[in-house]
Amino acid sequence: MEKRFVDKVAIITGAAKGMGKQTAEDMAAEGAVVVIADVSRKEMEETVRRIQKASGRAKGVFCDVADRAQVDQLILGTKAEFGRVDILINNAGILIPGSIEETSDEIIDKTINVNVKGVLYAIRTVAPIMKAQKYGRIVNVASITGKNGDNTTVFAYGASKGAVISLTRSVARQLGPHGVTCNAIAPHAVMTDLMHYWDQAKKDDIASRIPVRRLGTEADMAHLMCFLASDQAGYINGETVNINGGYYMD
Repeated sequence: MEKRFVDKVAIITGAAKGMGKQTAEDMAAEGAVVVIADVSRKEMEETVRRIQKASGRAKGVFCDVADRAQVDQLILGTKAEFGRVDILINNAGILIPGSIEETSDEIIDKTINVNVKGVLYAIRTVAPIMKAQKYGRIVNVASITGKNGDNTTVFAYGASKGAVISLTRSVARQLGPHGVTCNAIAPHAVMTDLMHYWDQAKKDDIASRIPVRRLGTEADMAHLMCFLASDQAGYINGETVNINGGYYMD
């Protein structure tokens, strides 16, 4: 198989576990230098070891994406060490189940700070680097809730993912002329740690209502993110791609 990411430098936030981890491993296997950013040091270091054991190149960087200074250091430090930043995947995010009444000020602030501001900070810092290179791939992780709303998570979550969809389009318009594309994915029913609050009965019920009759996997998400980050997707820009087995179509 052709390796799509030889000599490419990729930053993936929230990559210590879940679909970010799977994407990091897949990109490294295809030749990328992968910078894994996360707040979970132990899991981040384990992911780096897994990639290196498989003869891939990876580095872990502790980064809370809600902290602008840490995001700047992540991206500028990567540029200083490796000379470029080709791919940015904004995967870090939080999801808190709850009703409108249970959505405290603290939950609102935390959700917006991580899910929206973290993406804005990263793109703002990487934009001049990618523009100077005349090349870049940005992939954001949105959600079905950003398009269709949700009734199980706090309502700030869907709002944050709707913002990601909108900013994806804005970035695509502004950076497209400079050889930089920006796209997003909108998953649903992917069995990561964020979905711990779904019991087996709910999982079975949701799967029965998805046309392909199964829940999503981390590998499903990684395949799409790798494609959007590759040169194969060079004419796709500003899109938020549904990946939910046909549960929601638009």
